[in-house]
Amino acid sequence: MSAKVTIIDYGAGNLLNVQRAFEHQGAQTEIATTPEQVEQADRLVFPGVGAFPEAMQQLKTQNLVEAIQIAAEQKPFLGICLGMQMMLEESEEFGTTEGLKLLPGKVRKLPETSISGEIMTIPHMGWAQIRPNKTPWQNSLLTSVPETNAFYFVHSYFADVANETDQLAVFDFGGHAITAAVQQDNRMGCQFHPEKSGEMGLRLIEAFLKV
Repeated sequence: MSAKVTIIDYGAGNLLNVQRAFEHQGAQTEIATTPEQVEQADRLVFPGVGAFPEAMQQLKTQNLVEAIQIAAEQKPFLGICLGMQMMLEESEEFGTTEGLKLLPGKVRKLPETSISGEIMTIPHMGWAQIRPNKTPWQNSLLTSVPETNAFYFVHSYFADVANETDQLAVFDFGGHAITAAVQQDNRMGCQFHPEKSGEMGLRLIEAFLKV
């Protein structure tokens, strides 16, 4: 029996490509726009694009905040790109905005200079190799991802997690180790786009479907 995945729609996510990627891996998908649909889900995927404050406001308008917070305590949850950032406590994008508070930490702007003082290009767009930080990848969202890999990123802000153990993977950005993926129990997230990352992204999706 194929896994059932509910994709949260707040009006700004790249839903179609995400939906196709999960269906490619054999999942049954449905779109959730109401608290009831979130509550009834087996697994939740939260893709996000755009700005943090507007996205949080839209979640509030749809009465989804509490439903997501409750569901993320009970069932597998995957945030993608902005969706991962919104899992944290707050963001500094366009002022301070409260997040979903699923993981401790704050969303900050990417460093404007490298460790050696060179100007960095923001937004960060393109392919990057990810690596473990303090947490091994065995039995995690990245369990089948090899050391040699590449994932597709598009972002100007990053998840500055409070606990190193929640930082599943990082990538190099001018010598800075920037959060690429997070995981705390059933709550998972990736800054990159698995639906745009070819075979590596599909491996991550497959791992999520087995949680």
